[in-house]
Amino acid sequence: GATRDQLSAVAVKNHDNGLNNPNAQYQMKLTVQQVNESVMVADPLRILDCSPITDGAAALILCPLNRAKEFSDKPPIKIIGCGMATDSIALHDRRNLTSLDAVRISAEQALKMAGKTINDINVTEVHDCFTIAEIIVSEALGMFPAGKGALACVNGETRIEGKFPINASGGLKSKGHPVGATGVAQAIEIVHQLRGEAGKRQVKNAKVGMTQNMGGSGGSSVVHIMEVA
Repeated sequence: GATRDQLSAVAVKNHDNGLNNPNAQYQMKLTVQQVNESVMVADPLRILDCSPITDGAAALILCPLNRAKEFSDKPPIKIIGCGMATDSIALHDRRNLTSLDAVRISAEQALKMAGKTINDINVTEVHDCFTIAEIIVSEALGMFPAGKGALACVNGETRIEGKFPINASGGLKSKGHPVGATGVAQAIEIVHQLRGEAGKRQVKNAKVGMTQNMGGSGGSSVVHIMEVA
């Protein structure tokens, strides 16, 4: 399982990314020690493991590709894959408490529709409501084997320059979690990344992006895959 320092590494990484996002709610640098020593919420999660509930809004234009130029001169971004899956809301009825089947299935659906594998994904925004959520989601998406997601973060594999950049925006942890607007905000970040508009948090050569959003402790999950049209 993930160690205390490994959980904290997720928060540190996402706050590092959020420093370069002018729309992030918490643009502050964290250390592992600060996270480790923050107020306990529900053992082992401390307050700096938890995303804030945020006032915010997000909007995008969804239209047929052949009409995109009517609304913007910028390169249109095409949704090439999507998937949705559900699981029991009651945690005790689930197959496994350390994996998220709805995330795994929704990702498999989206990748199949897009004709891609997880190794084709250059940048991903996931629902990191808590630090452990990002770790388990990264495993469910197929980026890392079960039990290896926490170490991957510590090793820098989920940083902007890593193999699987996750939450370049700062994620829910740093950018904030405006609940109903969160999924659209994730898509907007991927649009910026694929257009090369993300500034200091830009993932190099980002061509294919993914969003993963969920509710009910992973009782439902939606995954979208996008690329420049």
